[in-house]
Formats: sequence, structure tokens, C-alpha cells
Amino acid sequence: MTGRASRDVGAALGAVVGGAQVLAGEAAGAFAIEGRAPRWVAFPGSADEVSRCLALAAAEGLAVAPTGQGTRRHWGGTPRALDLVVSLRRLDRILAHEPADLTMSVEAGVTLGAVNAHIGPYRQLLPLDPARAAGSTVGGIVATAATGPYRARYGTIRDLLLGVTVAQADGTLVTGGGRVVKNATGYDMPKLQVGALGTLGVVVSAHLRLHPAPAEERSWLYGFPGPEALLDAALGILDAPLVVSRLTFVDRATLGLTGHAATPPAALAVTIGSVPDGARAQGERVATICRSGGATALPLAEPEAWWRRVSDAAWGSPPEPTLVLRIGVRTTDVVKALRAVEAAVDGMSRRASAELANGVLHVVLAGRGLEEAGALLGRVRASLAPLEGTCVVEHGPAAVKAALDVWGDVGPALAAMRGLKAELDPQNMLNPGRFVGGI
Repeated sequence: MTGRASRDVGAALGAVVGGAQVLAGEAAGAFAIEGRAPRWVAFPGSADEVSRCLALAAAEGLAVAPTGQGTRRHWGGTPRALDLVVSLRRLDRILAHEPADLTMSVEAGVTLGAVNAHIGPYRQLLPLDPARAAGSTVGGIVATAATGPYRARYGTIRDLLLGVTVAQADGTLVTGGGRVVKNATGYDMPKLQVGALGTLGVVVSAHLRLHPAPAEERSWLYGFPGPEALLDAALGILDAPLVVSRLTFVDRATLGLTGHAATPPAALAVTIGSVPDGARAQGERVATICRSGGATALPLAEPEAWWRRVSDAAWGSPPEPTLVLRIGVRTTDVVKALRAVEAAVDGMSRRASAELANGVLHVVLAGRGLEEAGALLGRVRASLAPLEGTCVVEHGPAAVKAALDVWGDVGPALAAMRGLKAELDPQNMLNPGRFVGGI
């Protein structure tokens, strides 16, 4: 994008969203992405205003980045260009809630905290618990596919997303999925948007599947002599006739960050939701499996607050510079991946946690070595290659990320992804350069 503004873009945006809802110049600098500041920031208050902002940007050749509360605005690569940030924080309305159908429709700027506050009295839940969940917007969760420990039972936003309305790059509003299907492109529009980082369109509203809250939900924590014994027990739990809601490994450093006084080398945290007798019986089976692996039960007060700290631990630790990696491997290879990373980053401060039902390993690195992050990331990816593992950089200092391929090689799929991008965003105006392969 060239940012070839042929008229007073600030005034034109003001005509769409209202002059008080546009920032320009220095004031727009607060919305910089990886050190690159936009020329304007617009705060549309409706899907129609989002559509008109994008149509204006397309006409003026502007590079656009959508954002919500900004929680994950820095995910992805460094933008190749940035003229306009479109903030969806004013799209914060709950449009519909059908308790009997376990569905709800929300605008993209609604936070998970607001969703859960609304549906809590109905004993329903939207089971998503990524880091910093309460302030994360639904649109941001769709764009980044951020997940947390609840994925073990409930899956990801991909499994909970029934439909979306999307503003395409030229401003056209398209609705797909849910109870309304009006998708001129023929694509599965909801699934396309999940994890696309806003490069294929700007999600303005979402239709969501809810779950009933279990009658009782209980959590337990077990300390193990090492990760290998812990994984054996976790695999035993997964093989048993148990329905776990969360099954998470935390290392000593992560456990300390959650405020827990005990510091075993590794700890396994388990949540089960069921009727009271079912939760108790399954908890006893979990205890038997863990103790047979040499584990010791640890106290776990205020489990929901503790789980939030576990999710948040898989985040950077500002102002300390950190590199946050999300590694995907087979469940049976999680500890092999952990050991491989430890060898590759020897001497660096680190902490790790893993969602064991899904093979997702989170590693936070700090200290000496970050200045050579490119070589460091190369060693990590090389060490994971025998396991067919993937490694994505979620967070890192802006100066470091600019020199990194944060996504890694996605193989033959890249050609199809580039073709899709060219079809849905032919001017390459949405988040240019930030997705896989420089899309």
C-alpha cells in the first residue's frame, strides 16, 4: 500500500464516524504496531461505519489494521505498511441471547468478560480462557484463534463460531454461517476468519455456540518428580473413561508465578466438570493415576483465579524483554519438545506450560540470548523438526521481531493461502505483511 491519500482522509473519516472518533498525527501514535505508527485511527460505531471506513481506505490506497481492545494487536509479523487503524471497541453490544438454544450474537468489540457476565446468571458459559481473557474481544479471539486450557474439552473458537458478519477489504458486508447464509464468495466465511489475523476481512459481529455450565466443576493439582512421569500420568488420564475440562502441565517457574508455595519440578493441573457424584468419582480416578506415578497432591485454593494466572503466565512479562513461543506437537511428544527447547536455549531464563490434551506447549524466554533471537529461533525450530513440531512467536520486542519469521514454514499450504488473499483482498490492504509467508 502506498497511502496515496488524494483528499483530506481525516475529514473524510470524520464524516463517516464523527470527528471526535478520529485520531491523527501524534495522537494516533498510541496505536502503533511494532513501532510503526498509523496516520489515522478511526472508531466506527456500527458495522455500516466499518464498511464505509474500509471503502474509503480502498479508494485511497490505505493499509489498514483492525483492532479491538488491543490485547493482541502485536501478534503477527511487523506490518509492511500502516496508514489506518480501525478500532472496533465501540462495537460492544450484545445483539441477541437465546438461552434455550444456547446461542448468542455479539458485536466484535464485546469482551469475554462482558459475555460471561451476561450469560453467567443463566448458568451458561462461552468456554474460552486464553491469557488476559476478561479484556479480550470476541473479534480479537476470532482473528488470532487464541486458546487456553479449556480447549481440552470444548475446543477452540473455531468449534464455537456458528456465523460471522465480515467487512471485506472493499467495504462489502458479508454474512456467513449461523441462521443467515448470504455468502457471495462461496467460502466457509466463519472458518476462514479464524486465525487469519484480520488479513481476509474485518469481523464486525459473531454468532456463538454456548455450553451449559456443569453442575459442579472441581480442580486438582499434583506435583511430580519430573515432566516425564507427569506425561505418563496425563496419558493415563486421557486413556481412562474420564472427561477432563483442563489438563495442563506447569513447570516450577510457572508454578511460582501463580503464587503457589510448593515448587516441585513439574505439576499437573486437572479440571473436571460434571454432576457432583460424577466429579467426585472422576477426581478419585485421577488421584489414583497420579499417585501411581509418584505424584503428591498439592493444595489449590481459589482454583478459578489460579487458572487465570496459569493462562496469563503464557504471556510476556513486561517491561522485561521476553520471547513467547507457542509450539505444536503430538501430545506424546510434549516432553521431548520441552527437552529439545531447553537444549536449544541453554542458559536462558525460561518458563513453560502445556495443554496436554492438544499438544500445545507455551515457552517464555528472557535474558541473554534475545539479542540473537534469529539464531535462537532457528535452533529451536531445528530441534523440533524431528518431532514434526511447529513454532510460532507470539510476543517479542519490536526490534527483535522485525528480523524474525514469526510464523515459520507452513509448507505447500502457503500457495493456496496467497491465492485466497489475492482474491479477497486484491489490493493487499488488510494487515499487509503480518501473516504467514509475508501475506
